Amino acid sequence: MPPPDPIVLRVCGAGDRASVERLGHPPAVAAILCPSLPRRMAWRVSGTRAVSVAAVERRTGTVLGCVQFLRSRRSPHTWMFGHWRVAPAVRKRGIGRSLLLEGARGLTGARRLYSYVEWDNEGSKEAHARLGFESGSTLRGSATLGALSTIGAATPALRLDAVRTRDWDVLFAIYARAMGSLWLRLHPGLGPRNFLDGAPGGLRAIAVAVARGGPAGKGAAAGLVIWAGTGPVLFADPAACDAGLLARSALQILATRSRRDDEIRLRGLPRSLADRPGPIRFQELMGMPDVRTQWRG
Repeated sequence: MPPPDPIVLRVCGAGDRASVERLGHPPAVAAILCPSLPRRMAWRVSGTRAVSVAAVERRTGTVLGCVQFLRSRRSPHTWMFGHWRVAPAVRKRGIGRSLLLEGARGLTGARRLYSYVEWDNEGSKEAHARLGFESGSTLRGSATLGALSTIGAATPALRLDAVRTRDWDVLFAIYARAMGSLWLRLHPGLGPRNFLDGAPGGLRAIAVAVARGGPAGKGAAAGLVIWAGTGPVLFADPAACDAGLLARSALQILATRSRRDDEIRLRGLPRSLADRPGPIRFQELMGMPDVRTQWRG
């Protein structure tokens, strides 16, 4: 097959939406990759910095691939990228690599990059690895509370306690283990007072206490639950996380303020949980903590 015509990289515009959909992106994703003026204005007001880059065939104007970069609110030199896709007919010709390398060079002060890949997408994980990205030690996932509550035993007892000021050092340690060392290298400067992107007094957060002998409901904290946006997020200590802990956490959350069809986001999942079929959708962190060293020139 002859090589494609020369390509140019440029920022996506609203007029590219149909072409981006033809790459296989759903309309809602294409609308984010090719934002309208009102959406761009809303992002500016909220402080969101997002840049979508398209690889376009020079002669025909056909969009052959795209990627979007989103700047971290916690670390201005850290950028997440997603929706990285190249048209199937022109894959393995360096277009995906150019989108990331050249796109990242155009970002203001980008020093660190990361993305999340579906656990079973071996092709994407291999593509990240070829470019020098490393994998995180733990997984993240999501599931409905109702489904999660059925995957393990309901005992021993577990209790959700309100967070106290003196808990924050312990909870940050859990957060650090849940997110993994790669995440902390991607977001330097995180600590007990800022790791949840806000003042402790302004968060609706509860600790997960696991029974480890003694009276029911007493024991070491094995996780942290927060309500962020539309649903709960559980940060679990991967050393203590198993199907039973996830099920008991879901049951307790259901007893407080949630419904069975609500989605819970999960952080700190050990890789062993992904070996069994079940309701959890797993993703793997792929990160590059030092872009300037990794990608010279």
